[in-house]
Amino acid sequence: MERYAFSARVLHWLMAAGFIFMWACGYAMTSLVPDDSPIEEFLFALHISIGVTLLALLVLRIAIRMISTPPPLPALMPKWEKIGSHVGHFGLYLLPAAVILVGWAEIDFGGHGAKWFGLSLPKVFPTVKTLWGLNLEDAMESLHRWLAYAMLALTVVHVAAVIKHRWIDGHDVLGRMTFGGRRKD
Repeated sequence: MERYAFSARVLHWLMAAGFIFMWACGYAMTSLVPDDSPIEEFLFALHISIGVTLLALLVLRIAIRMISTPPPLPALMPKWEKIGSHVGHFGLYLLPAAVILVGWAEIDFGGHGAKWFGLSLPKVFPTVKTLWGLNLEDAMESLHRWLAYAMLALTVVHVAAVIKHRWIDGHDVLGRMTFGGRRKD
C-alpha cells in the first residue's frame, strides 16, 4: 500500500492532536471556567499560541502537499466518493486556515494582539472596534466559533468516512496515513 509522505503523516497527526486540544480548550474557556479568571486568561493565551503554531504547521503541510503526490484512492471506490474525498480534504485545509485567521482577526480588532508563548507577534489586522455599527471583535468571535464547529463537523465526517471505508468497504485508507507495518488494501 502506498502511503503519504512521512512528513505529511507526522504533520497530520500533530495537527489532529492540536485541533482536538483547541476544541477542548475553546470549550473550556468559554463554557467551564469563570470569565476574567486566571484560568481563563491562561487558556486564552495557550489557545492563541497553539493556534499560531497550527497555522505554521498548516503552511508547512500545504507546502509538503504541493511537492509530494498523495497515494491514489482505492480503484474500486465510486467516483462520487472520490469527488467527496477531494472536496472534504480541500475543506480540511481551508477551514483550519479560516478558523485561525478569523481568530487572529478577533484579537487584533479588539486591540489585544497575538502572542506566541509570550512573544508578541505583528498585527495582521488593524485595531478597529466597530465598522458600520458592527462590533468587529464580537463578530469575529462568533464567526470563529461557527467556523470551528464547521471544522469539527467536517472532521467527524472525515473520521466516519475512514471507518466506513475500512470496516464496510474493506479499503484501508487509514493505512495510507499511519506508521505501522505494511498492509494490503
